[in-house]
Amino acid sequence: MGSLAVIDLSSTGFSASIGPTVSLVPGSVLEGFELRLGDQPIWSGDAVVVHGSVDRIGGRFTSGVVDMPQLRLGATLEGRLALLAEQRARLPAEWRAAVADVRQLLEDARSEVEEFERAESNDPLRRQDEEAQLFDALTRRWGESYRAAIASLHEASKQLDERAAALGRSYASSMLMPLLRACPLHKRAYEKPLGYSGDYRMMEMCFAREPLGESLFGRFLFSISKTLSTVRTAVARARVLEEAIGEAVSAQGDGDRPVRILAVAAGPAMEVRRWLLHTQSLRRRVEIVVLDQDRFAHESAHRQVTRILLEQHHGLLPVTARWLHVSVRQLVSPRTPEELAVVSDLLGDLDLVYSTGLFDYLTDVVAQRLTDKLYSLLRPGGRMLIGNLVEAPDTAWIMDYVLDWPIIYRGPDDMSRFGERLAPRPTAAAITADATGGCIFLDVRA
Repeated sequence: MGSLAVIDLSSTGFSASIGPTVSLVPGSVLEGFELRLGDQPIWSGDAVVVHGSVDRIGGRFTSGVVDMPQLRLGATLEGRLALLAEQRARLPAEWRAAVADVRQLLEDARSEVEEFERAESNDPLRRQDEEAQLFDALTRRWGESYRAAIASLHEASKQLDERAAALGRSYASSMLMPLLRACPLHKRAYEKPLGYSGDYRMMEMCFAREPLGESLFGRFLFSISKTLSTVRTAVARARVLEEAIGEAVSAQGDGDRPVRILAVAAGPAMEVRRWLLHTQSLRRRVEIVVLDQDRFAHESAHRQVTRILLEQHHGLLPVTARWLHVSVRQLVSPRTPEELAVVSDLLGDLDLVYSTGLFDYLTDVVAQRLTDKLYSLLRPGGRMLIGNLVEAPDTAWIMDYVLDWPIIYRGPDDMSRFGERLAPRPTAAAITADATGGCIFLDVRA
C-alpha cells in the first residue's frame, strides 16, 4: 500500500498520516509492516490499527516491540552533534536556561522525596498519611514555582520560529522526560501505547482518588499533575456532561418514548458512569449510545457501566447502553449500506448529543462538518453540547514541547462560528464553560 509518514513512535505503537485514498479502519491488520528511517529499515513485523481519523491512524505492534534505546544508539554521532550544534545556534540561551531551571526544580523535588523515603516509617497506614502530608507541603512550596516556570516557558516559546520550535521540542523532551517518566500520566502520554495521547486510560487516571506511580517520586508527580489546569478541566467537563444527561432524563417526555442520548468519542464514558452512580430511580427509559473508534475504551466503559448497573441497581434501572465502534469519517460520510444504516437507524431522534475531547484534534473544516451532522440527529427540542479545550499556560507547554501532544485550542468566538452556520437555526444557542473555565462549550437546542 506504499509509504506512510510516521508522526509519533513509541516502543509499542505508532501513529502515521494517511491520504484521502487510504482507508484503514480500527482492526485492520498490517502484515509485512516495516519502519524506515530514511532508506534504512529499523523494524519489521506486524501491526494492527487501533485508532483512525480522516488524516491519521494509530497502530499497535503485534509481533514485537521497537527497541527505542537501541534505535537512539543507532543514530550517528555526527547526527547527534549536529543536532546539538543547531539547538545551540537556533535556541536562545535564555530559553535553554529556562528549560534547565525546570529540570533543576524536578531534580530538587526528587531529592527531597527520596530523602523522605529513606527515613519513612515501616507502618503502611502511617506511611500513607506521611506521603499525603509530604505531597501537600511540596505542592505548596514547590508546585507554585513549577507551574510559574512552565507558564513562563509557554510564553517564551511563542517567539520561536517553526524550525526553532521543532528543535526546542527535541531539547525539552530529552531534558525533562527522564524525570517526568516516573509519573504514570506523563509516561503514558509520551509513550502513546495506543498510538495517541489522551487515550481512555489517561482519562481514567485523571479521576483517580489516590496518587498513582511505582515510586514515591512518581506518585508525587502524579499528585502535582492532578492540580494542573487541563487535568482539572478533564474532571470538571465530565460534570457538565453528567448534569446534561440528568437534565435530559428529567425533561417532560412523550408517552413511553425513551430518552435517547449519543456520546461521541466518549472514551471511558466517565460522565455516564458518574451519572449512573448518582441515580437512584428513573421515570422514563433511557437509551445511551456510546460511540468511539477505540475498542479498548469501549471495553473499559462497557465493563464499568455494566458493573454499576448490576451491582448498584441490580439490573432494575431502565437503562440500555449500546457501544458503537465507529469513526468520525463513518459518522460524517457513511460510504457503505452498513455504515448508513448505523447512522440513520441508531443515531436519530436524539434528546442529547455531546462530545468533548474530540474537537481539540479536528481542523475547522472537519469540526464544522461534524457539528452539522450531530445537530441534524437531534429531535425538535434536543440539545447538543460540543466542548473544546482553552489554552492553559501551566499545561500547554508540557503537552506540546515535552509530550508531543499537540492540541487545537479554541475560544468562545471560535465555537460560536460553528453554531452560526447551523441550519435550520437553533431555537437557542449559548457559549458556556465548565467550572474551571478550561473547556468552552457550544450549547444549542434544535
